[in-house]
Amino acid sequence: MARVAIIKLFNGLNLAPAQLSGQLLAAGHDTRIIYFKETVTRPEEEKDGFLELDYPGVGFLANGQNIHVDLYKPINADEERLLVEELKSFNPDCIAFTVFSGMIGICADVTAIVRKHFDCPIIWGGSGPTLEPEKCFPHADLLCLNEGEQVMVELADRIDARGDLTTIDGTWGKRDGQPVKNPGRPYLNLDDLAMPDWHGDRYVYINGDTVQRNYYPETTSRSYSIMTQRGCPFSCHFCIESKYQDMFGRKDSLRRKSVDLIMEELHWAKNNLNIKNVMFYDDVFTVHPRWLAEFLPRYKEEIGLPFWCYSYPTTHDRELLAKLKDAGCVAITMGVQSGSERVLKEHFNRPTKSSRVVEAAQEIIDTGITGFYDLITRVDMETVDDLEETFEFLLELPLEMNTFMLPNMTSYPNYAYSDAVIAAERAGTLNRPSDDDYEFFHHLYLLSRSTLPVSKIRQIKADPRYREDPRLMKKFFDHQPIINFTDPVPPRSRQPEEGSAALA
Repeated sequence: MARVAIIKLFNGLNLAPAQLSGQLLAAGHDTRIIYFKETVTRPEEEKDGFLELDYPGVGFLANGQNIHVDLYKPINADEERLLVEELKSFNPDCIAFTVFSGMIGICADVTAIVRKHFDCPIIWGGSGPTLEPEKCFPHADLLCLNEGEQVMVELADRIDARGDLTTIDGTWGKRDGQPVKNPGRPYLNLDDLAMPDWHGDRYVYINGDTVQRNYYPETTSRSYSIMTQRGCPFSCHFCIESKYQDMFGRKDSLRRKSVDLIMEELHWAKNNLNIKNVMFYDDVFTVHPRWLAEFLPRYKEEIGLPFWCYSYPTTHDRELLAKLKDAGCVAITMGVQSGSERVLKEHFNRPTKSSRVVEAAQEIIDTGITGFYDLITRVDMETVDDLEETFEFLLELPLEMNTFMLPNMTSYPNYAYSDAVIAAERAGTLNRPSDDDYEFFHHLYLLSRSTLPVSKIRQIKADPRYREDPRLMKKFFDHQPIINFTDPVPPRSRQPEEGSAALA
């Protein structure tokens, strides 16, 4: 039996540690999951004293405030001491890190701390090593590229057998300081996966000078987070799924677990955790109609908890939405990403007509499901004309559609979108809007969510006072930003136009 410590930097949603732990336990090994440090969200003017990830998260909140997400404090002496003490008490044979692209820097720092006290193998896995193995290689003994369940079990088995750790398929090993680039593994059959491990006695959370044991990462929201599938039917150029399709092949990349396996997991969660709702984090939940036809009636009968999921404008219709609502769906987030058809088609690889997006949103609202939309802003490839088009689109989007914030586009390494931005910068063909342009249109985007008549919104847009100081628009914001997807949302509608029949 090998003892594997899994370190997840920062609290918050990440299903990988639980899945890896479950797979190792099923294979007869032992695990400890350590969540290390926290991230916070702060307004622009309050971020002093915090560090940012390698790819900072910045956005415009639905209340009209510029914010920075994923800020964190430098590692302090207490955190370092507690991490080392926790690892020593477990005495690991291997230490694993789950690493996102934005965390490579901080993960290198924590790895350096661990190396001072332990000489066991250290493996990094996740999107960071998968996308940037050369950047990650100096810091770890092994890198896992792509899916890690089989890799981790084989690694633990070889540690038990005192075997060669440098020749595991799906990894870069290290021999004499040089990389051993092993063949990749085929896509996993998801029905071969073990149950994820959410047993609190294996979880520890270290932050500041405190250690929290029996830690369940989703305790605060009482939501159970789950993915029924891996992969995506689409290839958006700003999304990691499109990069994975390029790297590992699109054929068979979209896979879904059997209904029986998902129901087994949900039954365990309902019976053992104090959950109030379920969050389906599939990239697009509303695909595979046959699977949904089998799953939804069983979910309604056997689980019966409210749930939230993602959709795409072309993957649902009124009939499917009615079935989702009947099964317990109370909220759906639909990817919109831009109101400019040019940006969607030429730069996002999302050739969806705005008219269909509006229609799909109205279908959600008419079904009685709370609707949310994702919209990406500060896109390097957009122009002021694209901002105008997005504003016009938002005036058409049903008012009942909600959003948490408007996040800035993040150019993660090696994505098709990011490569195109670099090429355009070199060619001198970018025509980015100014900061003032964005400040103006961000406020207009949120103004479109107010109940003001459209004619009044257009008057405000045309008034030079609001162009000079867009913050003046905030007095017209009459929507309350929704904190949780499954929270009830009061009904809203636009005020009637002046002189309309509704005023008579």
